[in-house]
Amino acid sequence: MRVWALLSMLAGAAMAQTPNASISGVVRDSVTRQPLANYAVTTDVKANKDVAARDVKSITDDQGHYTLSDLPPGAYRIEVNNPQSFGHSLRRQIALAGHDLEGVDFNFVVEGSISGKVIDENKEPVPGMWVYLISREYYLGTLGYFFSEMSETNDRGEYTLGRVQPGHSYFILAETGARKLAAHSDVPLNPKLRRRIPMRTWYPNVPAKEGAVAVILRPGEQREGIDIQVKKSPSYCIQGTLLTPHAAAAMNFSIEGQQPSSGSSAEGGMYVASPYGTTSDDGEFRICDLTPGSHRLTASEAAANPNEQQPLSYIAATIAIADRDLNNLKFAAMPGIPLKGEVVWDGEPPQTPASAELSIWLQPLLRAGVGGEETNAKSGIPGTFTVPDLLVDEYAVQVFLKVPGLYVKDVTYGARSVRYAPLQVASDGELRISIGHDGGTIGVRVADKDGNPVADLRVLLVPEEAGSEAALQSMLITGTTDQLGDYTSRTLAPGKYYAAASSDYFDATPESIGKIWQSRSRFKEVDLAPMGSAQVSLEPMKIE
Repeated sequence: MRVWALLSMLAGAAMAQTPNASISGVVRDSVTRQPLANYAVTTDVKANKDVAARDVKSITDDQGHYTLSDLPPGAYRIEVNNPQSFGHSLRRQIALAGHDLEGVDFNFVVEGSISGKVIDENKEPVPGMWVYLISREYYLGTLGYFFSEMSETNDRGEYTLGRVQPGHSYFILAETGARKLAAHSDVPLNPKLRRRIPMRTWYPNVPAKEGAVAVILRPGEQREGIDIQVKKSPSYCIQGTLLTPHAAAAMNFSIEGQQPSSGSSAEGGMYVASPYGTTSDDGEFRICDLTPGSHRLTASEAAANPNEQQPLSYIAATIAIADRDLNNLKFAAMPGIPLKGEVVWDGEPPQTPASAELSIWLQPLLRAGVGGEETNAKSGIPGTFTVPDLLVDEYAVQVFLKVPGLYVKDVTYGARSVRYAPLQVASDGELRISIGHDGGTIGVRVADKDGNPVADLRVLLVPEEAGSEAALQSMLITGTTDQLGDYTSRTLAPGKYYAAASSDYFDATPESIGKIWQSRSRFKEVDLAPMGSAQVSLEPMKIE
């Protein structure tokens, strides 16, 4: 026993004496192989009893070189990005064991740009139009259209869209930008006396997204000449009343076209300002200059004094305009409601009680957060929680849990699972989060045909129960191999998985997800036992 204690002490002393080390390399353009200067390379040191948490950062020099210094032994996630563009980043897992690592190079896929002009039916430039980069993606079980980037046309009708991810399929949309709306529009009552107005127009020159043509760039490409001729349509109006849950009061409102609309997506999404206004105290409105299509009208109670806190109230309604005005509409705002929830064990509880907490975040899907709205909560396992004053709207439920052996089994609202679907809040619903405690991990080792480890490959783990492309996007587990060709998953539910490793680029578009769906029969089957630790060896494969 004394000998074992002495050996343990010596091992601990040796670990404590392991020197800090550095990671260095070069960041290059993945196509031209030219060094990239002024790129940020970052990582962070995790805290423990001997080390304080801190961020470590290096900016590449003119030769693309970086050095991350004074790193204790451990596992690191290195991230590279261009701080000037706020675009995508490149990540790599690195294991450091007291020796400097040189030659940790990054081949960065440089983003591109799209430019062109917006003209009217007379081929004249249209200034002040908003041009959007649109991504078609799977998200929460459905296929939708989402804003990714935007630009405003100048006096010559010219626009430029930056941060265009190469290989990604995008659509281009032009429409009039956000503007202040009068609560009672002075547009003539007689539709025949109204001027025709610009409508949403998709490249190349079509009024509906179904006829749009996708644009795909090469790395670093600057695509020019993507011109859009804006179509015009008759102007229509909606008239009605917005009601508060309290006494009659002024209401802030906004209106925007749907699909695409503001909000989050699998690739991040974007929030865009919409035409807006404020009613008088009677809540009556007449909004004009609307084109045919589906629109989202939102409203919340206006504060009499902006410095005073007031009860939350909110309404979101879909309005379909065909070929005529809509009159005598009435929409009643709902007050904020408390959302109650509970966290329970799936099946019998574990013998050892869990001391950890989990965090819950309800992310609004089609808007930014409203002042005073709380969307976060914490809970023990098991436990209960309440999210106060939640608006009656749609949310994505995010549950954060990092405890070995534990995983989120399901999230339900009433009788419906919302783990991979939108949560539509109602006045009488309760959120229930079930936690499994028999989870395990899948370890992957990737080597080429000669047995050499392959770093920086994307590892894909597809659960057997993913029964459609939309479900696959929601349930897909991804990671990246480290410099030894290794990857270990987070805690996963027991069951069958299909594993692959590839250097191909993947995102949430139907093109990428469709390739994975079609190729999954060629993936290697992995069975993960309860509380197991499965291992699988892979060779890189082309997914197409």
